[in-house]
Amino acid sequence: MVSISENDLVSLYQQGVKGSAAGFSLIGRQVVSRLKKTAPDLAGKLADLLLSDGGMRAASSVVSPVDADSRRSLLREESNLVFEAEPIWEKSIENQLFEVLLEREKAKDLIEAGLEPIRSLIFTGPPGVGKTLAANWLASKLNLPILTLDLASVMSSLLGKTGSNIKSVIDYAKSIPCVLLLDEFDAIAKRRDDDKDVGELKRLVNVLLQAIDEWPSTSIMIAATNHPDMLDPAVWRRFEVAINFSMASPVIIERLFADASISEAVAQKLAEYIGGSSYSDINRMVLSAKKKAVLNDKKLDECIIEVVISGSDSDLASQNNARDLQILQLSLQGLSQRKIASELNVSHPTVGKILKGFMESKNGK
Repeated sequence: MVSISENDLVSLYQQGVKGSAAGFSLIGRQVVSRLKKTAPDLAGKLADLLLSDGGMRAASSVVSPVDADSRRSLLREESNLVFEAEPIWEKSIENQLFEVLLEREKAKDLIEAGLEPIRSLIFTGPPGVGKTLAANWLASKLNLPILTLDLASVMSSLLGKTGSNIKSVIDYAKSIPCVLLLDEFDAIAKRRDDDKDVGELKRLVNVLLQAIDEWPSTSIMIAATNHPDMLDPAVWRRFEVAINFSMASPVIIERLFADASISEAVAQKLAEYIGGSSYSDINRMVLSAKKKAVLNDKKLDECIIEVVISGSDSDLASQNNARDLQILQLSLQGLSQRKIASELNVSHPTVGKILKGFMESKNGK
């Protein structure tokens, strides 16, 4: 005969009465784990319930939150996201993101073992390196809506009001399976220069810390920040996974350009020139080059070189690299080596050497 201990039953009821989804889930997983050997069918059914959209969540009774004064929505909500192409990341980042997907896919197995899938992540890195893209990609792969809260935009001079706004957002996000993105997560830390607000600010931070602790395992909370050094150590400890996004390496830039149908040899040379650029900057360059190619009936290789040369900061590369790109650009336009040497005021042998190296790279030698 299958039985649940008196302590388990009391604990479950206590968490239910308090309305603690996280506490209920924790005790529930422990019960499922203990039942797995003696009553595997029941354990499976209970695990399914813990993974379901229902349970302690009452989506129908919670409406999308708005600011009490302006009546403007506090969240940006998007569903059924579609990507034209799979994003490209460094291997280490890709591995961590796929680990999140694997844990969600195997969530029932984890729950039956008394564990739970990843609930909270923090993304760090400068602007334009793919933090928001990764959050949207995860939501798309998990077939979940993504709710985005820009903490910088909801910060008010009346911090008590900010706390109320954030609490209403968290309550709404907890009511439905979703990915909640807390953007500009460091905005709270940036307000610590006002001594009058320190007490209220601490209460505001506590609201967020409690929200992370009680976040349900049926959803994912992601915090994104450009300034990880500004976050309190207590905040870091709350997140299960930290992923650092960096500027694109030359290898990644080559892959991004190759995906855009830019020749391998040109992509390789450009990667040397703009290594350390952000993903968003690279995407803008590609888009601009594609438009130029269509509007001016030019080759894409020629246009991407033109865009890179005209838009790059001089600190991004040496003068030699810039000269090499100009030589390639003029060659693609059909100019002879002698004419290129004259145009750029360089020796004819130098032009020949650069173009020979380019052709060898193009031919894979």
